[in-house]
Amino acid sequence: MEILLSRSKGRVIKMTKVYRQVFFMELRNLLTYRADFWINFFGQTFFSLVVAYYLWLSVFEYTGSQSMQGYTLQGIIFYYLMAPLISRIQQGQGIGFAAREIYDGQLNKYLLYPLNYFGYKFAAYFAYSSFYIGQLFLILFLYNLFFYDPSVYQFSLAGIFLFLIAMTLACVLFFFLFSLTEFLAFWFDNTWSLGVILRFGTSFFGGGLIPLKFFPDWALEILEFTPFPYLIDFPLKALNLDLTVMEFSKSFSISLVWTLFFVFASLKLWNKGQYKYTGVGI
Repeated sequence: MEILLSRSKGRVIKMTKVYRQVFFMELRNLLTYRADFWINFFGQTFFSLVVAYYLWLSVFEYTGSQSMQGYTLQGIIFYYLMAPLISRIQQGQGIGFAAREIYDGQLNKYLLYPLNYFGYKFAAYFAYSSFYIGQLFLILFLYNLFFYDPSVYQFSLAGIFLFLIAMTLACVLFFFLFSLTEFLAFWFDNTWSLGVILRFGTSFFGGGLIPLKFFPDWALEILEFTPFPYLIDFPLKALNLDLTVMEFSKSFSISLVWTLFFVFASLKLWNKGQYKYTGVGI
């Protein structure tokens, strides 16, 4: 028994080292072309922020309102600064990360070698997410340095801590949710459009395109029991401490249930799909 336990422990340590190497390898790939990457990053952030500013400035001027659904103009601009960054954290890896390997036959290397597919892919995905979290904190630091307004955003270590908890769960949830569309490639010739639809759906119903407070009450009651609000809206509320302890616990619990459901569904689909896989492209 002791020998079996020591062998199992040795395998766990070895696999942990492998996934750690995958994680840092993906980080190095992200940083290979640093100048191009950071120019694109700040360019996209600045462009999306400018568009959001002039759009909502027109809305506020047209309605003559100082506040809409609890958001001032400064508050809505802060929202559109953070929401795209949160969306980027969970959607960091490109569409087709598994489907391309199924179509091209590259999936063979994961099936032939003693390497857990989900562990390898999640380590790579988590590298992207961690890198984008670093970007979010950089933007947040610059915002606090030059534009901080307590009436818009309350900076606190508690908010950062709760945000990291909510964001980690959101990343796991999105990874396994998105895996479902990827593994349909075992049966269908093209799943790229499904991935696009899923990304749009998570952004729209998760609060990435428009704050959920602008949705009708009946829609919010339905969305509360779907996985979407816990991908963007929940982490953003946690960051701004816009949740009571009971609300955070409830949101965390619902998000956890959906995460466990999609983990189970992804594993089932993966196990069934392997029997359909033919290794085309070898």
